[in-house]
Amino acid sequence: MTKVRTLMLMFIIAFCGATWTHYKSMAEDSLPQRPDFEFSSNKQFLNNVKQCVDYVYFYNDVEEVNLELLLAQAALESGWGNSRFAKEGNNLFGIRTYDLKEPHMLPSNNPKKWGVKVYNHECDSVLNYITILYTGGAYKKYRELIESGETDPYVLIETLGAYAADKNYFSKIKSILTKLRKEYKIK
Repeated sequence: MTKVRTLMLMFIIAFCGATWTHYKSMAEDSLPQRPDFEFSSNKQFLNNVKQCVDYVYFYNDVEEVNLELLLAQAALESGWGNSRFAKEGNNLFGIRTYDLKEPHMLPSNNPKKWGVKVYNHECDSVLNYITILYTGGAYKKYRELIESGETDPYVLIETLGAYAADKNYFSKIKSILTKLRKEYKIK
């Protein structure tokens, strides 16, 4: 009788251990992962950026930003992931650095006073973009609108004038926002 109980106890322990390992593995697989950023279409690019957003929100204590606006800016600033800064520097937002000791790339027309930041992974640029929006003095109005409940990216973009020097920046972003809603059903 003791051998039977011992065998039953060993079976139960083995079963519980195997079950625990299986469920732990499944739980880890469901955690947000950094995408590999391989893409051959704009839709795949957007999916990679969205996956980075999920990853950043899960692993960092940051405020949420307007996803449509983030996607539109990533698309414009990186040429849908195809710009030199996106491909070589993993920088999806054209984020600059004035500390030239930091990893950076120089634009062809740069007076060597600033560079475009280089990141280890595209998700790092997503995190930096979110941090800039929530800590940069130039984006106080954006934060105020978000805190008041504003969710319309067409309104929110009007608060990001300090983001780009291009006088047509707002109209370009709005055009991409329209494309995101029509072609990619993002809203």
